[in-house]
Amino acid sequence: MQATSSRGQTQTIISQGVNISENAELRYGDFSAGTTQSRFRLNPENGTIVQLNGNAVSLGGTQTAASFTVFGTPLQTVRLTVSQNQIDLTRVNGTETMRVDQFRFDGGNGTRNRTLSASGSVEYKLGGRLTINPNQVGGAYVGSFNITIDYQ
Repeated sequence: MQATSSRGQTQTIISQGVNISENAELRYGDFSAGTTQSRFRLNPENGTIVQLNGNAVSLGGTQTAASFTVFGTPLQTVRLTVSQNQIDLTRVNGTETMRVDQFRFDGGNGTRNRTLSASGSVEYKLGGRLTINPNQVGGAYVGSFNITIDYQ
């Protein structure tokens, strides 16, 4: 009986989990309500507001795209998604609402798939469409949305 042996090798990679940090809130700025339903889109690339229809007026104020940084294993592929298709902003100390929908990410086609840099991070910016109702009651309106990170 004859035998021979060889040595095998094995390797595994354990990816660290990913973390996300909010850098900036999604802010549409200040408006004067109109008499018709009005829609405004916030561009995630540069944070500018474009009026799509209606007669409400943008008065400026703080207008910024939401910004998030994802941290994880360098060169790891991640996918960021907004958990809701739409959210309602509710007037502080009131019940009136306005709708935010059609969330869009920056990056050309708004791609949600990104590769973390060599240092293990990538930034996403997010905008969306705001609907202001006719004769919307004045006041501050707030809401929240959930972000999910998928990674391999």
